[in-house]
Amino acid sequence: MKLEKSQKDLLYLLLKQEEETSLTKIQSELHISRRTVYYNVNKLNDFLFGFGINPVNNRRGEGYYLTEEQKKVIQEVIEIEQSVYNLTPDERVQYLVCWLMYPKEKVFIEDIIVAFDISRNSVFNDLKVVKSAIEKYDLSLEFDLKNGYSIAGQVFGKRALLLYYLKILLKKLSYKSIDFLNAIEVEDFYARLQRISLNMRNEYDGFNLLAIACVLNIVHFVDERFDFSILELRDLENTDELRMIDQYFEDLNVHERLYLTIHLLGSKASSVIHIENGQKDIQLFELAQHLVELFERQTLIELSEKNELVNSLYMHFKLSMYYYQLSIQISNILLEAVKINYESLYQLIKSICESIQDEFPFILTDSEISYITMHFGGHQRKMRSKYYAPIRVLVVCPSGISTSTLLKKEVEDLYANVTVVAATTANNIYQYDGEIDFIVSTIDLDTNIPWIKVNAILEKEDKAKIASMISMNVETYQLNGENLNGLFSILGKYVNEGQMENLRRDIYEYFRNGHYVVETKENDQLRLKDILTIDNVIRVNKNIVWKEAIRIASEPLLITKSITSKYVQAMIDLVEEHGAYIVLKNKIAIAHAKPEEGANRLNVSLLINRKKIYFDEKIGVHFLFVLSSPNPKAHLQILKDISFWTDEEVDLKTLLNGDINELMNCVRKIYQ
Repeated sequence: MKLEKSQKDLLYLLLKQEEETSLTKIQSELHISRRTVYYNVNKLNDFLFGFGINPVNNRRGEGYYLTEEQKKVIQEVIEIEQSVYNLTPDERVQYLVCWLMYPKEKVFIEDIIVAFDISRNSVFNDLKVVKSAIEKYDLSLEFDLKNGYSIAGQVFGKRALLLYYLKILLKKLSYKSIDFLNAIEVEDFYARLQRISLNMRNEYDGFNLLAIACVLNIVHFVDERFDFSILELRDLENTDELRMIDQYFEDLNVHERLYLTIHLLGSKASSVIHIENGQKDIQLFELAQHLVELFERQTLIELSEKNELVNSLYMHFKLSMYYYQLSIQISNILLEAVKINYESLYQLIKSICESIQDEFPFILTDSEISYITMHFGGHQRKMRSKYYAPIRVLVVCPSGISTSTLLKKEVEDLYANVTVVAATTANNIYQYDGEIDFIVSTIDLDTNIPWIKVNAILEKEDKAKIASMISMNVETYQLNGENLNGLFSILGKYVNEGQMENLRRDIYEYFRNGHYVVETKENDQLRLKDILTIDNVIRVNKNIVWKEAIRIASEPLLITKSITSKYVQAMIDLVEEHGAYIVLKNKIAIAHAKPEEGANRLNVSLLINRKKIYFDEKIGVHFLFVLSSPNPKAHLQILKDISFWTDEEVDLKTLLNGDINELMNCVRKIYQ
């Protein structure tokens, strides 16, 4: 849907205003009648709905206004011309795939030319890319003179691609701008899904619900039968989701209702499956255990509450397997954020997962690895401090179990005295009134309880806002039985009680607008290029067993007293106990032990042997690193840097044959 000029004028006027704008003022500013104002507001609301944005607010007696959150989202979309003519070639391909999936009308070359306003040659190029893109899903592009172009293949494969590309398109276009969608029908399906969400007291992601509504609009009229034999249907039959879907979607056949249930369950992972003793369950549980064990071995970090992590990974793997069996492709919207904020951890998890990828009963995508990283990142937390009174925080996050777990742990890790009482949805806030000090939320809230909005993965500014909230009002220090209540306790000496409530409200609003009074510092970890010196590199050309190799590689660290002889033996003992786990992709090896085994300071050495160092008959490497770290977390960045040597971009042959100066130059270039 496109906005007319008068509707755009109204939108820009509301975006500029910091308070309510009366009907009279709008008439005066835009030189339009009262009736035209009402008409334009309705049209504007239709436009906003297409992007999942709440309608224009109207406060009786005061006027129309947009919230700061609304303004932020609108600014992102209004710059984009809502027309398929402005799609990039990649976006045109995505549009075409969805259009051809279940066309209600026959699609020919001429139809595509008119739709996109492109040349015939461009159409042929786009169709060539479509053909290539869908082949990995075992789908094919077909054409006949009578029916035009269409996409053929298994139902689940088509559905996977349809939903995946629709989500991408809906970030660019309003559903009303997608010609092959019936907007009225989409809105009907969306309204039904929202009623289910309301009745379930669970905030499913609105954008996902809109995408599902669009899929239903395309496919519901097609009489297709699904093979659900791959599913343990008893896991679905007893879910509240299926009961609600049966109530609100009686017009869909049973197969479509089951398919819809799977999608809703994806937003509520904890309710998906019962823990059973079937072979699949055992396999997934053992996979979770193995992954956690490998992480501990390779990082030498002892995870507390390990069983909790294993169980959460198991539940995630079971859901991932169901999605894979149904050919539902899931993309983690936080993928890039995870890669940036948990860079070292992500690379380590990726390396570990790839070393056992044959154990996964589903494809190990970057999105899947990012979800696993979120589970590990969310599990790490600090020990409580006896010198601080507890600060009770409620986390509100509708994005799923992995996201809420990560945010919960991140908040708790900020300060020793922070306890997250629960991670819940906006509808359940009232249950915790009086039990919490403030709320950390990823969405806007309507509550009198103090709250701030943050990103799902905390950025520096988010951490500063949380720190500011803590410093303002809660009992932060507890010494000799006396509580010191932060800045509000000081302000209370100079501000009368009647003004204090307004002061609190204004300060909380100040934080919600992105300001803060306490800054947080990020600890930058040393890189391999910062710590690996020429003196710590040893080059040899001789046949040696792996035990001897570890001892030789350890010599520079023994000389500098970075490690003790006990540490060397501990590294050997670990390999003897667990096998060649220190070898990554049969390219390099990283030997290290626990800090308490004799690691005095952070350091690394490297042994390069022109002849392979064999750990058994099949596993042999030319490069052996020895890493020491007295801090169980300080070495994660170093581990990530070293593991990068397994990447195809790194020319190990050149590093093996060059001289020491060439080697050091290469190391510096790799990590620039």
